[in-house]
Amino acid sequence: MATEVVPGRAWPFLLVPGILLVAAGAVMAAVYSVAFIRRGETVGGLELPFVDAYPSVVDIVMPAFAAFLVGGCLTFIGELLRRGVIVRGYGNNVAIFRPLGALVHADWVLVPLAAWVVAVPYVLSHGSTGQAQTPGMSFLEADSDAIFLSGVYGGLAAALVGALVGSLVKKLWFVRAERRHGPLPAEQRSRGWWMFSYYWRCDVWLVSLGFLLLGLAPLPAFLGSTAGIVVTVGGGAVLAAAGLVTCTMYRRAGMPLGTGSSVSGGAQAEA
Repeated sequence: MATEVVPGRAWPFLLVPGILLVAAGAVMAAVYSVAFIRRGETVGGLELPFVDAYPSVVDIVMPAFAAFLVGGCLTFIGELLRRGVIVRGYGNNVAIFRPLGALVHADWVLVPLAAWVVAVPYVLSHGSTGQAQTPGMSFLEADSDAIFLSGVYGGLAAALVGALVGSLVKKLWFVRAERRHGPLPAEQRSRGWWMFSYYWRCDVWLVSLGFLLLGLAPLPAFLGSTAGIVVTVGGGAVLAAAGLVTCTMYRRAGMPLGTGSSVSGGAQAEA
């Protein structure tokens, strides 16, 4: 089957709009959320683009998430093309790129971490539990809009932190193992780890899900929900620990850093 290299020169036309859309999503998340929570303090409906005058809380979230989704996809593909190539063929797409340096990678963790601090600890520090008498943020209950928005954006930010941390651990452990032991012999490579760690990236997904739950843990703690604390802290710790442990096994997949395959094609595409 013939192969085709995606032109790398297209990366600015993907990366720049992608970053702008992600930034626009962050602005919309903040502006829309504050306006929606304080809507009762003004007369009349809201005047916000992409939503009607009397939106639901889901309507408020959708524009920001649409910007995050489209912007994230454009940024991801644009960054791959900036640092490497994408080859089409053999039933799937294979990316070969230059991995980020460990220090730059670690710095990127700070971006979603800062977003989580704003979405969860900052919001909770400006509220108190009790019967809501005003639509503002002075009172936060389990079913309040402020808690819902804090959980949505805080969970998303925490999941991104987890993905970046898991990917960083995976990278550092792999580099250390390669320097100490050299390339893995072919007979020691595992098809199971190839599928789990390289093809599906389940190790990073586990860390991401674990951090998502851990990132939500302050909400049930603030609301005094023992069951919620057990689920978020206990479940999050187990998932994050399992993910980090499996991240250290990436070398068994027999693949180098800086490569990835699309979900179509399967293992036969790599043969």
